[in-house]
Amino acid sequence: MMRKIKISIISLLAIAFCSPLFSQENEITIDASKSLGEINPFVYGQFIEYMGRCIDGGIYEENSPLSDARGFRTDVLEKAKELAPTLLRFPGGTVIKTFHWEDGIGPKEQRKAKKNLIWGGINPYHFGTCEFIEYCRELNCEPVLVINISTGTPDEAANWVEYCNGTENTYYANLRRSHGYPEPFNVKYWALGNEEAAEPDAGRHQNPHKYVEDVWHFIKLMKLTDPSIKLIANGESGNKEWTKTALKGLDGAIDYISYHAYVGTNGPSPYSIFQKIQGQDTWMREFAEMVKATVPDTVQNWKKWYRFPHRTAPVKIALDEWGIWEQQEPPYGTTNTYEWRHGLATACFLNAILHNAEHIGMANWAQMVNILAPIMTNSQTSVKQTVFFPLKEYRKQSLKESVQAKAQSPIIEKGLQSINVSTTVDRDKKLMTVNIVNINPQALKTKLRFSGCKIGKLLNTTVMTATSLDAKNKLDSPDKNVVQTKYTDINKKTEEIKLQGESITICKFELSDI
Repeated sequence: MMRKIKISIISLLAIAFCSPLFSQENEITIDASKSLGEINPFVYGQFIEYMGRCIDGGIYEENSPLSDARGFRTDVLEKAKELAPTLLRFPGGTVIKTFHWEDGIGPKEQRKAKKNLIWGGINPYHFGTCEFIEYCRELNCEPVLVINISTGTPDEAANWVEYCNGTENTYYANLRRSHGYPEPFNVKYWALGNEEAAEPDAGRHQNPHKYVEDVWHFIKLMKLTDPSIKLIANGESGNKEWTKTALKGLDGAIDYISYHAYVGTNGPSPYSIFQKIQGQDTWMREFAEMVKATVPDTVQNWKKWYRFPHRTAPVKIALDEWGIWEQQEPPYGTTNTYEWRHGLATACFLNAILHNAEHIGMANWAQMVNILAPIMTNSQTSVKQTVFFPLKEYRKQSLKESVQAKAQSPIIEKGLQSINVSTTVDRDKKLMTVNIVNINPQALKTKLRFSGCKIGKLLNTTVMTATSLDAKNKLDSPDKNVVQTKYTDINKKTEEIKLQGESITICKFELSDI
């Protein structure tokens, strides 16, 4: 009988230690000698579009007690300042295909209200170019303007450049001055359309050769108006051949190639969204490799056009729309109410962007307010959604350079590990941040192993958790925040950290040598 009991105990122990939580030591390995590239601050951008209540009824609401004299919702602006975006992209998005910028300048009572042919409703265009620039100045961020190459003309685009950036005694520069803006806006970043390969859209550039042919006319006039501007050409994330054609045809004149990435839950498993992000991490790298293989890092012989300078740096990826799209509510399933699970997913997506820092020159969360957004409003109030908090903390705490970080942790499902990690360093300030997402409901004690540097003290931690995986912030209870963010000073050496279940942890270390 004793022998049978002993065998049973041994069997139970064997089962326990063969389970995912005990079969291996949880470990994060960081190698500071393996750089993944400098992190461009522009990867912390945002996007606004004339879609639903993103602009009208979102960031802008005339005659509201919550708005200032300009019509800017002050509660929204305050939250947007917390996000501290480095870029703001405007005015679309798909809506750009029927957008004409002159409809949104001059005295507001004289502007042309028009049907939004893409997303429905009426656009009064009281938030136009000048208001957008003022908003960017409030946020201390760079503006990105998207031009209409579908129903617009090269002249129209060049005139917009002149209106924004002109310094001479010319019609459109003087028009801007007459509207109360004597100094140029100095808009440096201009996108050459939006998702022009999309078959259902109002555009006409599903053929990439047609896109190249037409866009060249825009490039010439825009660059001759202001040779210093930087141009973002369309890429097609699901069609490498379309993208290759655009790259080859426009090489020399463009600085970025765009790539849009949305993820959502696929099927019954709540973890499928993390599988999608894992796939995006790989795809970003493959997309970058395709770009590098298609066009050289620098242009040595500029034969295409000689009247404005050619690019002198590698073409970077503009991830100018990224985010979480769950197809929840009509129309278009864009009014998403995010759960804490989506907050964790956002941090994992940010980790993927940092893993590909060498290749990504800019990235914009789509969109900032009310549409797939970190900020939601109604006429009385606004709230921060769960995705707001990782967007804010990564922007605030990430450092200059991304370095290699790998995790060994329990498998949740189908090769998906519990721990997702990225690491950033500032070699001058001798600092390191380790961004850790634990999607496992269980707390995990995790070893930290470092190479390529000598680690000093763990200075502090930032831990984001929520009451449950499906917890969400709601407009009908704006004072209740389901996300807890805890900042803790540590100031001691450690080689192990305990990760709370379903949490985001940012550890800041001092480096004694690197």
